[in-house]
Amino acid sequence: MEESEQIVSPLPVAGPPEIPTAPVEKLDDFPDRFSPMLVKELRQGLRTYTFVIVFLALQAILTFVLCATGAVGGSSHSEAAGEIASKVIFCFYALAVIVIQPLRGISTLSSEIRGNTIELMVMTSLSAWRIVWGKWSSIFCQTILILLSILPYLIMRYFFGGMQLFSELFLLFFLLVASGTLTAFTIGISSLGSALIRGIVVVAGGLSLAFWVLFEFTPNLENYVSALSLTSSQPFAFTLALLLILAYVGYFFLELGTSLISPRSENRATQKRLIAFFVGIASFSALQFHDLSSAILAAGAVGILFSFDLFSEKADFPTSVTTPFLRFGSFGKFLGRFLYPGWPTGTLFFLLYAGTLAGILYLITNSRGPDPKAWALVGAVLSIILFPVAMIQLFARKSTSRHTPYLTIAGISWVLTIVLSILFDSINSKALLIFFSFIPPVQLATVAQSWSDSETLIISLTWGFAGLYWLLVFLFALPRLKRISSVEKGELNLLEEHHDS
Repeated sequence: MEESEQIVSPLPVAGPPEIPTAPVEKLDDFPDRFSPMLVKELRQGLRTYTFVIVFLALQAILTFVLCATGAVGGSSHSEAAGEIASKVIFCFYALAVIVIQPLRGISTLSSEIRGNTIELMVMTSLSAWRIVWGKWSSIFCQTILILLSILPYLIMRYFFGGMQLFSELFLLFFLLVASGTLTAFTIGISSLGSALIRGIVVVAGGLSLAFWVLFEFTPNLENYVSALSLTSSQPFAFTLALLLILAYVGYFFLELGTSLISPRSENRATQKRLIAFFVGIASFSALQFHDLSSAILAAGAVGILFSFDLFSEKADFPTSVTTPFLRFGSFGKFLGRFLYPGWPTGTLFFLLYAGTLAGILYLITNSRGPDPKAWALVGAVLSIILFPVAMIQLFARKSTSRHTPYLTIAGISWVLTIVLSILFDSINSKALLIFFSFIPPVQLATVAQSWSDSETLIISLTWGFAGLYWLLVFLFALPRLKRISSVEKGELNLLEEHHDS
C-alpha cells in the first residue's frame, strides 16, 4: 500500500516565450548609467516654460523665415537670400544659446542653498562635484537639443548657395562651447550667495550679450565665418588656444561652485591649481606664435581667474589633506607648500606660475630680440592680479568670504582707470598716468601709449608694484605657512599610531 501511494510531481508546463521589449518602449526613460542628478535636473528643465517657449518660438520663427526667403528669393537673388537666411538663423540661435540658456543657471545653486537642500544631497552618494556637474549638464543638454533642432534649417539654407558649410558648422559648435562656458559661469556665480552680484550678471551681462548678438555678431557674420576657415596654421593655433581657455573658464566656475558647497575635508585645490598651471602655460605657448601680446593677455586671464579663487580660500585646512603628500616624504612636503589648500600656499603657487611665464618669455625675447612692451605688459597683468589681494590683507582680511571684496576692489580700480583715461584724453599728460600707476589697470593704459623714451621707467613701475603687492601678501601669509610643519607633524604622529595599532 505504501509503495503504490507514491506522490508524483507534476511536470512543468511550458509557457509562451517572453517577448523582448520593443526598442521604442525603452526610450520612455533615461538609462540607469546616467547620473541621478542629471536625470532629475533634465526632467525638470525640459518641463520649464522657459525652455519650451524658447524651443517652440525658435522653430516657428526659423520656419517662417525660410519659407519667406524661399518665396521671395528668385534665381538671380538666391545667394543674397541665403545670406539673409544665415544671419537670421545665427541671430536667433545665438540669442537662445548665448543669452537665454546661460541665464537659466543664475539661481541653480542659490535656490538649493536657500532651501537648505544641499546638505540633504551631500548626505547621499552624490558628491558636491556631481551635484554641480548634473545641474550644468542638464542645461547644456537642452542647449545641444536646440542646436540639433536648427540643423535641418541650415541644411535647407545650403540650397540657396553661397554657404561655407564647414565654417558655419564650426561657428555653431563654437557658439555651443561659449554657451557651455557662460552657463558654467552663471552656475558658479550663483553659489556666492550675493543677490547683488547675480542681479548685475543678469541685467548687465544679459543686456550686453544681447546687444553684441544683435549689433555686432549678426551684421558681421561673414567675418566670423571667414575667421573660422582655419586656412593657415596661425588661425588654427589661435582658435585651439581660445577653445582651451573657454573650456578652462567653464571648468573653473564649476569648480568654484563645487568648492563653496563641498566639505572642507575634500581637497579640490590641488587639482584646480595643476589644471590652471597647465592651461596657462599651454595657451601662452600656443599664442606666442600668433602674437606675443595676445599670449600674455591669455595667460594673464587664466591667472586672474584662478587667483580670484586661489586667494579667497580659507587659510586653515584639515590635517587629513596632508596625508597623500606625506607619503612622498620630503618631496611631498615641498609640493605641499604650493598645492595645499588655502591662500597662504596660493601665494607661493602664484609665484611659481609667474616665474614660469617670465622664464618662457625670457627665452622667447632672447631668441627674437628685446621686447620692452611685452615685459611691461606682464608686470601690469601681475599687478592687476595681486592688487585686490594686497588690499584685502590690509583692510578686509577678517572677511568671512573674500570673493565679494576681491570683486569690489577690482571693480573700483577699473572704474578709476576709466575716469583717468578720460582725463588723459583731455589734458594728454604722461605724468598723470605715471603718477596713478599704483592702480594696476592704469598701467595697461600706460603701456598702450608706447612711449619709447619711458620704456625703462614703465617696466620698473609695473614690476616694482607687482613685487610690492606680492611681498605684502607674502608677509601676511608667512606666519600661516610656518604652521604647516606642525600640521604635518601631527598627521605623521596619527599615521604612526594607526600603523602601530
